[in-house]
Amino acid sequence: MSMQELVRFTVPAEELTLALAVIERFSRDRLANGVLRHYYTFLPEGREEMATDVRLVARQAQLALVALATTQHRYLYLCSAGEVVLLGDFDRGIDDEEVLASFGWGSDAEFRSRFPSFADLEELADDGPGNDAGPASCVACGVAPGELHVFGCPVELCPWCEGQLSRCNCRFDQLDTDQIDSDEQLDRFADVLAEKGRVPFSVDQNPAYPSAGTDEPPAASDADGRPEGDSQD
Repeated sequence: MSMQELVRFTVPAEELTLALAVIERFSRDRLANGVLRHYYTFLPEGREEMATDVRLVARQAQLALVALATTQHRYLYLCSAGEVVLLGDFDRGIDDEEVLASFGWGSDAEFRSRFPSFADLEELADDGPGNDAGPASCVACGVAPGELHVFGCPVELCPWCEGQLSRCNCRFDQLDTDQIDSDEQLDRFADVLAEKGRVPFSVDQNPAYPSAGTDEPPAASDADGRPEGDSQD
C-alpha cells in the first residue's frame, strides 16, 4: 500500500489535505519516510492522528533516533538499516539501557537534559535544490556526511586510487599479499588504512560510487561488517 493510501485510510477527511502535504514535504528524506510509513502502518495505541512533523534526535554509525509529532502526541523511533522500531513516547524518554549506551548516554536523565523539547530537535525536511542528490546518509552503512564509513562498507572510497575500496586491489598491494582471509590481515589493513587517512562519507557518493579496474564484485561481509574471504584477481 502506498503512503498516500495509508494516510487516506487513517486521517479524517477534514485533515487529509494537510496530512498529504506533510508526506510530500518529507518525500525525499529516507529516514522521515521510513518513520512515517511505520507510524501510519501500525498507529501507536490505535490513535488515528495526523503526523505533523518528523525530526532527527541523534545519529550514531548505522543507528538514528527520530522523533515524530502528531496533532496530540510525540513518538520516538529507532532506525537502522531497513528497520524502524517504536521506542515509545518522546516525552517519557528512553528506558532501554542498550539504546542509551548506543548513543553514548549514561541515563534517561542525560537524554532528557540534552533534548528537552521536540521544537529544539534538528529538522529533517529540506525542500531546497540541494536535496535532489538523494538520501543525506550513506545508503549502505547509514553514516552522516563527514563521518567515516563502517569498516567494510561497499560505498567507501579508497584513499590510494579513489576507486571503490571493497573492489580495488590496493588492499592487497598494501599488505603485499594475494589473498585476505584472516582477522589478523583485516586488522592490519584497518591500521594501514587509518594511517593513510580514510575518505569520509559525502552525499555525492550516493547512490552510485566509482569502481576501480575490472575487479570482481565485493565479497560478503562477516558479522562485524568486514569483508571475508577476500582474494585478489
